[in-house]
Amino acid sequence: MGDQGICSVCQLPIVEAACPPGPKSSSRQCPFCSAVFSRVDGARRHAKSCSQRDGRTLRTKKRGRKTRSCDQCSRVKVHCTALGQGRCERCASRNINCTLSRCCTDPSHRQSSPEEPRNQHGRGHGRLPLSFLLNVTDDKQDFITEKAVGEEPDGVLLGPTSMTPPRAQGLSDEALDFIDPTLLLPFDPQDSLAPLEFSGLYSTEEQNLIGAFLSPEPQEDRLSAQLHLLERHVAAHASSSDRYGASYDSAQFRRFFSPSNVHTFAMMFCRKRHYQYPLIHWPTFALETVSLPLLMVVALTGATYSYSPGHGPEHIAEARQLYHLADSYIFRQLAIYLDSLPSGEIDVAEAIQLCQAALLMYALDTLLANDPDMQRTAVTERLPALVAAMRRLCFVGCRHDPSEEWQLFLQREQIIRLVSWAYCADCLATMSCNNPPVFSMLEISGDLPCDTILWEADSPSSFALLRLSQPGTSHCLKGLMQKLLDGEFQVDDGCVNVPLFHLHVMLCAFQHIIFNLQTSMSFAQQGDRLLQALSKWRYLWGEAMDKIPVDHRRWLGVSKYVPDIEHLTRRIIEVSASSEATSSQYLKRVPSYGAREMHHFIRDFVSKT
Repeated sequence: MGDQGICSVCQLPIVEAACPPGPKSSSRQCPFCSAVFSRVDGARRHAKSCSQRDGRTLRTKKRGRKTRSCDQCSRVKVHCTALGQGRCERCASRNINCTLSRCCTDPSHRQSSPEEPRNQHGRGHGRLPLSFLLNVTDDKQDFITEKAVGEEPDGVLLGPTSMTPPRAQGLSDEALDFIDPTLLLPFDPQDSLAPLEFSGLYSTEEQNLIGAFLSPEPQEDRLSAQLHLLERHVAAHASSSDRYGASYDSAQFRRFFSPSNVHTFAMMFCRKRHYQYPLIHWPTFALETVSLPLLMVVALTGATYSYSPGHGPEHIAEARQLYHLADSYIFRQLAIYLDSLPSGEIDVAEAIQLCQAALLMYALDTLLANDPDMQRTAVTERLPALVAAMRRLCFVGCRHDPSEEWQLFLQREQIIRLVSWAYCADCLATMSCNNPPVFSMLEISGDLPCDTILWEADSPSSFALLRLSQPGTSHCLKGLMQKLLDGEFQVDDGCVNVPLFHLHVMLCAFQHIIFNLQTSMSFAQQGDRLLQALSKWRYLWGEAMDKIPVDHRRWLGVSKYVPDIEHLTRRIIEVSASSEATSSQYLKRVPSYGAREMHHFIRDFVSKT
């Protein structure tokens, strides 16, 4: 019987006869970078010159297929002649049943969706290539994440960001003859007492379009004023620092943060908002009114997301030159805000925007894989500072109220998304850099993010209608993980309906658990329990994926790599419990502030399997 791997449903070895016919990819896959080729000889030629080979020996496989014994022969450890059909010679000569209960023989466990390959997004059948994780953890490669974002589909623009500033392309002769249409309206003294109100009549986007048409002050002028103020603040910050004072170039800053550039970068960010960190409520986001740190990091993130296949990373390179200065400025503004807090009085809107800016800046910092100083600062200083700020602001543990109005819902949902994504970032820092956890899972007792459709509602009326169709149940990570680890999930339980992103956060939570068990030398007693919990998680992930239409799966963003992370997590647990653990520098759990040791672990212990 050929060994096809481990069944993801019953966790038993898979019998070859139970597998559906089809070409195997293991022999057509590079053992170093996991690239899959259409022919075996092509994969062999590539492997000989693979850039990730690093001098390793190219193993030769024995011809023929591996055999697996039946239950009786396996028990006494003797040679078995069973081929998946009928009884083996030993069982036949003794006239006993030749059973394969130690193997999975159910073909339904290997049925895959005809619309989608088995190794993508689904239930995790078979071996996963892990090529993205292998590349993104390689400090010899660059722009991996930026290129991945560039290949993502473009979403629709939302809210004020969808409007083109009136003079973004320069003034024409027709624009010079523009007459304010409000001058053509009949004058009524009563009308001058209060501004026109459009609330409740139009969507947010329509209100902003009308406001831009009637406003005597062009939108670009307000954005220009904001950017001029940002330049003054950043220049003052740079001049007060020995590190940035001499290198700060005001002309370069103004050229990058021009109104047209910033608006274009914001549109790029909005179109790619589904990829990672969906913190900003774009239907109500306006560049002219946001805090200066958030305005700065939105432009930098949009420039970072501007990669287009077939074109060079010009905007990305320009943005990277400003990362260090922006990082210093944004986290300094967060510290100043916290230091100036009077007791019991918090401007929640400003606090949310500062924390959003800090988390988005942290995400940009981690992209500089070739900058160890920035990596160390991001992991050891910036992330702890952000978590401490959210704790002081009482953001951690935030929950929704079923009776809350739209504005209060938006405020709380932004906080919930901040905490959830910051927790994911903390877990990934633990997994990739062996950084000790900053969050405690016990404090993640608030709600997890709501459905994207409800989140992107653009008015109180649409929010009220959408909320009627949403399930009334909410989940918290602490409760979900407790059920998963205790084995309380049932097939007919409502917990099987856990949304995809909640499962994403749950998988991230495994990284803290594994790290704490290993560093406390308690892993040996809990390894099997973790593997069982991962198997349940994989089942739940498959159930959640089955509910997502195939054409909607292109909007998964970073969640498309979650099955790869699950496979990696499983291998971490398996290798940690084996004699090979001592040969892995990564499993010594010494903080490294970079992903090089994880890259070596993936290369040596995951890509080979």
